[in-house]
Amino acid sequence: MSTNEPPMPPAGGDYYGTPPPPPSAPPGGGSYSAGTAWSYGWNKFVANVGQVLIAVLVLVAVQIVFQAISWTLRDQPVLTFLLGLVSWVISMIIGAGIVRFALDITEGKQLNAATLLTPHRLGEVVIASVIISVLTFVGLILCVLPGLAVMYFTSFTLYFLMDRPELGAIDSIKASFEFTKDNAGSVILWFLLSIGTWVVGALLCGIGLIVAIVLIGIIGLGLDSALAWTARRLSFKE
Repeated sequence: MSTNEPPMPPAGGDYYGTPPPPPSAPPGGGSYSAGTAWSYGWNKFVANVGQVLIAVLVLVAVQIVFQAISWTLRDQPVLTFLLGLVSWVISMIIGAGIVRFALDITEGKQLNAATLLTPHRLGEVVIASVIISVLTFVGLILCVLPGLAVMYFTSFTLYFLMDRPELGAIDSIKASFEFTKDNAGSVILWFLLSIGTWVVGALLCGIGLIVAIVLIGIIGLGLDSALAWTARRLSFKE
């Protein structure tokens, strides 16, 4: 098996309905590197450029619609609150959809932009998001650093939640904590590289707002596919 590809789903099932095979080596080993993950994300973007562009345009369109509705209802407090609640739920759906989309890329599945707006384990996603938001808020109030630590240790929660149907919200948070703890060096290097990529994308805003938004969205999906591969590569090695 190529060291640049994640393990394929087991015969007779996939990661939607059956658990992935158990790791054959302890987390943290193998030939993973942050640079390899970045290259993987870029190569997958190039290979799926059409569907990725459609996905990004869908996300941009949803954001524009909500911004327009919010501006129209800015003088209606009750409607604004309800719209904010709906927007939050949709953001949960989109967040999980982006992760599922990225995981589909790593699995070589046929991509579909509708995945971004399809509810994936919405109840568990909401529970996990509320728990993480509360812990992060409390951590930031206490001394900032605890809040940043929560953000770091829970950063792979959605990937475990979307990839492991047997894990619930709390177990996915625990799995993310163990994963980031056991692979701290690789994960930190990856996040530093991601920050650098986002900075480059932000510096290109001079090319036009719409183009910049689309470009940053492309970078985001590319990084998400690389992040999904990072989780797979460091968790399950064959």
